[in-house]
Amino acid sequence: MTATSPSQRTEEGTFRVLHVDDEPGFTELVSVFLEREDDRFEIVQATSASNGLDGPSEQAFDCVISDYDMPGCNGIEFLEMVRDEHPDLPFILFTGKGTEEIASDAISAGVTDYLQKQRSTDCYTVLANAVSNAIEHYQSIQTVRRRDQKLREVLERVTDAIVEVDSNWRFTLVNKRAEELYDMAEGHLIGRDFWEVFNEALDTRFEAEYRQVMETREPTSFVEYFRQLDGWFDIEAYPTENGGIAFYFTGVSKPLADTPAIDDRSVSTDS
Repeated sequence: MTATSPSQRTEEGTFRVLHVDDEPGFTELVSVFLEREDDRFEIVQATSASNGLDGPSEQAFDCVISDYDMPGCNGIEFLEMVRDEHPDLPFILFTGKGTEEIASDAISAGVTDYLQKQRSTDCYTVLANAVSNAIEHYQSIQTVRRRDQKLREVLERVTDAIVEVDSNWRFTLVNKRAEELYDMAEGHLIGRDFWEVFNEALDTRFEAEYRQVMETREPTSFVEYFRQLDGWFDIEAYPTENGGIAFYFTGVSKPLADTPAIDDRSVSTDS
């Protein structure tokens, strides 16, 4: 069993759902009601957790619905096995055996939702809504992650050093070139205060230029010397959508002809 992404789906807009319950008549009933509630659903039925896990590897699912009380492997154990492979895949425990202990164990194991079977057909409407909401949320997270990964791949290929900070001046991104110039790993910087890490930049042109971008939301560019890195840098700073700013910088062999000589206080930070 695998988890789907939108690019894997053979039919745009289809939600593939694996329903595991040891009563085949009940899974058939649930399939009918769910597909009637939402025509995006494609329900695949299994009568045990092992059957669900042992299905063809190319069968990818957007969500799992599982009973709790099943022979061989109960719903919590099944959930734990799914979480080992797919930490974020929506998993809904749909059971007639509802206790506070089971609910607590399910939450601890990372269940997406916990619903009890009822005689009323209204429960299928509730289940359908829970499934569609969970899948849409899951897909939005996956889309953001893929976008961020593509952005990260692009940033690692560019030759400029790139750094981003949020509105509180905390590092949110440091690309590979910036890591090399700083001689510090991104993991060491993320979440830390920019001015604490580069306190020599305080009271210099760097602080003035960066704070102006942060306050006015207007980009700027300049060339300046950074004593800590012993070099001149061509710097561009831009406001970001999250309220912070991004620095793009590269080393230059010498200052531009019209660049004034530096004084003892002309220090940079991230260049």
